[in-house]
Amino acid sequence: MKAEATAQVWKDKVFSSENKILLLVITSISVSFLIVAFGIYTNYNNSLADNYDRFANMITDVVSVGGVERLASRNPEFGIKKFTDNMVASSEDIAAIEFYNTAGKLIYKSGKPLSESDSKLVSDYVAPLRRVLHDDMEPEPVGTVHVKLTGKTLKDIKVATGNIIIWVFLSAWFISVLAVSLNTYILSKHLRTFVRGVKRLSTGDFGYKILEHDLWGELKTLAESFNDMSMRLRTYEDQNLETITFERNKLKAILLSIADGVVVCDMQAKVAIINDSACEMLGYKSSQWAIGSSLKDYVTENGTRCFEPIIVDFEKVVAEKRSALPQLFTHKLEVPQTTLKIMLSPIQDADGDMLGFVLIMHDVTKETEVDKMKTSFISNVSHELRTPVTTIKSYVDTIYNHGKDLDTETYDEFIETINSETDRLKKLVNDILDFSRLDEGTVVLERELSDISPVINLTVQSVKVLADQKKITLSTAIESGLPKLYINSDSIERVLRNLLSNAIKYTDENGRIRVRAEVTEMGDALEVSVQDSGIGIPDEHLPHIFDRFYRVENKVHTVKGTGLGLHLVKVAIEKHHGGEVFARSEVGVGSTFGFRIPLGEPGSELPGEAAKSLSA
Repeated sequence: MKAEATAQVWKDKVFSSENKILLLVITSISVSFLIVAFGIYTNYNNSLADNYDRFANMITDVVSVGGVERLASRNPEFGIKKFTDNMVASSEDIAAIEFYNTAGKLIYKSGKPLSESDSKLVSDYVAPLRRVLHDDMEPEPVGTVHVKLTGKTLKDIKVATGNIIIWVFLSAWFISVLAVSLNTYILSKHLRTFVRGVKRLSTGDFGYKILEHDLWGELKTLAESFNDMSMRLRTYEDQNLETITFERNKLKAILLSIADGVVVCDMQAKVAIINDSACEMLGYKSSQWAIGSSLKDYVTENGTRCFEPIIVDFEKVVAEKRSALPQLFTHKLEVPQTTLKIMLSPIQDADGDMLGFVLIMHDVTKETEVDKMKTSFISNVSHELRTPVTTIKSYVDTIYNHGKDLDTETYDEFIETINSETDRLKKLVNDILDFSRLDEGTVVLERELSDISPVINLTVQSVKVLADQKKITLSTAIESGLPKLYINSDSIERVLRNLLSNAIKYTDENGRIRVRAEVTEMGDALEVSVQDSGIGIPDEHLPHIFDRFYRVENKVHTVKGTGLGLHLVKVAIEKHHGGEVFARSEVGVGSTFGFRIPLGEPGSELPGEAAKSLSA
């Protein structure tokens, strides 16, 4: 058994993960070096062979030129023999030189004795022999020369180069493997040290330290962190179990609800932990200002102890239903300019005893305002719908029951009133339907390059009847030569009609309205504005004037509506045309509403078929 255990230990060491990784790395390095060395050796040999061929051709050309000169001398046989013998003797690579005339007959041959095996390796290079008789004539061929080379120099260079490459790559391979092996050994040694430390901690030996004198870099930082953690665990071990449980529950509660305001209190409602969100909601400069204070004593700006009744009710319920804990208790708290949703949850120890509670605050101010605006919207819509419906019903009943008794003038007046109220009802329904489609994101527009001037003139002409009824002067100031824009004409017409209708509504009789269209000073957009001499809008309402459901209700603004018109204008311009809306106003002087649409190609084509819903 002992022998088997020893064998298993050695097997585990030999086939350990670090040895497997080391073997894999060494194998990868070896294969990589072999591939690179083979590639370099092959490329070098190919290049060397090409250079040797050029060298051989150059020698052949030299012999060809020299042979022609010797053949043209007074004693050609002696000259060609001496030249050929000298060339063969001058280089170990030249095995033989042979001269042939044009008929293929051997003129002279000189060479070295070669063995049968060396003769098979000889390469034959051929060059023509040409004699120039006159400068203005083509050279005359007189024969060929054959130069046979042994390639001894090439073989010697290849052998020397191969040895150099082998030694260089063997040295590099050895250094790389040695560096990887040493690095792996050092890391493995340090990892074993950390493993021993973790095992000591897992057995409860808190306070165990790893020596740092032979560590460096991140390993030293890791050892310092390990030692710090070990000492902290030793400190935590010495603490009371109740304190540990309390701290753990507090941290857990904070981690679970860190996005909202979190306050952890003890049984006396004194703040133990508070996050930054809670400090901001309650107006504390920092958590240090709140820790230790009683949440029951928190006073709002209007002098109300808003948390005291909530905490008292919570404590009462907890006392009555201790067996049903833990559970969440929810309240809604109104503080100046803020609405908070308060959630309280008790903190208990292992025995079920109360240690305190955690209070989570969620800011629902915006949701509350939206609910109020929706309620106001429903009320306004109900009123707006009821008025035309009641009027239409009354006039239709009169015509139905007493139509024969009405004179022509009265009958026409009734019909005109019914038609007017029907248009009003249609506008209200269209506003609601458009809002519904916009809210769902189903309205899409198809834009095309168009001139906006006809759209402006057409819209102004369509509302001129309404302006004339109040004796309002309606004029336009359209800059000449306006560039074309990528727009949906129906949508822009709807926007302008909405702005002009609002201007007519809120402008007294004998007032004036002016529509302007011009290129901006920067030259990058076209600006269209509707300026009136109406009652104006207070400054505090201007930032919200384009919000959905938002209406200015005061003694000045008494005209009813749904609060959707300007919101639809904002969506049509900004979402569907990539532009921007603006509003300027001064109470008692007038208002200016308008929009800007960028010139040139649209940034991105809006998908979908041509939507006519905004112009319904």
